[in-house]
Amino acid sequence: MTTALTYDACLEKIESLREKMIHAAAKHGMSHPLVLDYSQELDRAHNLAMMHNNNQGKNKPLKEAFEF
Repeated sequence: MTTALTYDACLEKIESLREKMIHAAAKHGMSHPLVLDYSQELDRAHNLAMMHNNNQGKNKPLKEAFEF
């Protein structure tokens, strides 16, 4: 699914993915594909939040769309 997220939504997504990644790593180990998938999703959410921060439009969706 492709969505454009606001800065606040990105922060919520980051926290959710971080918790999922930690839980998956504890259950399956750090190198499990699920953990790596969560890590990559977390990177994308973090990059999007940084783009929001750099553009100072923290509560407006960016024109760029990312898959989450």
